Amino acid sequence: MRPHWHSASPQLQHNLISLFILSLAQKSPGTTLAPSTSPSAAFNSELEYTRSVHDIAAVFRWALRHLKLEGTSFGSSSPSEEWTWYNNFSEAERRSNYHPQFFTAKLVPEIPSTHIALIIPILDIISSLAAHAEANGYSGSKLTKYFGFWLLTARRASGTEDWNSFYTRWETSGRMLEHLFLSRLR
Repeated sequence: MRPHWHSASPQLQHNLISLFILSLAQKSPGTTLAPSTSPSAAFNSELEYTRSVHDIAAVFRWALRHLKLEGTSFGSSSPSEEWTWYNNFSEAERRSNYHPQFFTAKLVPEIPSTHIALIIPILDIISSLAAHAEANGYSGSKLTKYFGFWLLTARRASGTEDWNSFYTRWETSGRMLEHLFLSRLR
């Protein structure tokens, strides 16, 4: 993904982000808004009529960069178990001979419900985009590599980390998300 496109509009992106944040805000108990004037309706309307996919992609990247996971890392609540859930899932899936329903049967019950509520729609979005890979140039593999780090790692950077160790974490998390994506497709 390129940082700037000629068709991208920073003003529109800021507007979408503002409307998104407003749609998340709690309504005060005494306030009732008509559905057409609610912040979430305004966000959905603006999103529906946005013409540039680059603006929507920029807002999506912004949201992933600002994602705060419940717990200390995706899939677990302990920093020492950052990817233990994935290693257990991967090994069990291999032993089951890659059963088609394994994602739903094994992973969904093991991961916190808020994490499942996050990853399933993202995998669905990746699937939708990858279905048009010939037209847009983004395969499922490429998309999962882009989003894996932002989605599956709680620790984005460390002062003691060098480039090689950062890249290894980025690559590992991308491959993990790719495996989850393929498991979900099965």
